Amino acid sequence: MDIIRGYSRRSFVWIIFFMALLLILVDSVFYFGLKFISTKIAVLVSANPDTPLSEFEGLLKQFDILQDNLQFYLIPVSGIVFILFVFFLWLFLRFSFVRLLTKSDYGIRKEAIDTTPKPKISKKQIERHDRRFYLHLVSILQNEGRLVDFLSEDLRLYEDAQIGAAVRNIHENCKKTINKYLAPKAVIDKSEGDPVTVQEGFDPSRIKLTGNVTGEPPFEGLLRHRGWKATKLDLPKLSGREDAMIIAPAEIEIM
Repeated sequence: MDIIRGYSRRSFVWIIFFMALLLILVDSVFYFGLKFISTKIAVLVSANPDTPLSEFEGLLKQFDILQDNLQFYLIPVSGIVFILFVFFLWLFLRFSFVRLLTKSDYGIRKEAIDTTPKPKISKKQIERHDRRFYLHLVSILQNEGRLVDFLSEDLRLYEDAQIGAAVRNIHENCKKTINKYLAPKAVIDKSEGDPVTVQEGFDPSRIKLTGNVTGEPPFEGLLRHRGWKATKLDLPKLSGREDAMIIAPAEIEIM
């Protein structure tokens, strides 16, 4: 996983950085500490010329040996210990991070993601889907309210009473369908003909101004249409028909 790889690199770099600072600090303390003590002993000897040098010779030789060992043994050994410590510390942190990640929600989500390659969608399929999408609501109104059947009829062949009875049924079914999937609501909840004030900064997609529109808002006018907006969009799943131009399939009853 990319997150584990990134964490491993960053943690390794930061561990090396801080441990190198610690190694330099420790070796510097030893080196300059021994140098400081040997300097103090030399100052003490020069300040007391009557003191026999034999009392300080052994101590000075020991500090010289420690300084030589620090240069030839302690620094390389501490460097090897530093490398081993960095490696094992990095392994421990990486292992702990991987275990924590796999137990977290992120790890569960990553395991739950389907890694199978998704089929490629051609341009032709996208165009067919877009065309089908535009006819989707018309198909719903036809299936549940027979709207297209009504609009395709030649009303000149029927009496007004027959048309009124048919319209009542179609109107009821289409209204139920629209309320079920879109739940439309008026943009301005007032009666048509009521006075309305349009304030500055109004949304042109919600309010359309007609008539003598001059100057700057606020405008005073009369409500000619309340407008409609959908309070939800809960259309059924789009059908996967091959012919995107089909609104509703023909129905044949087999005898």
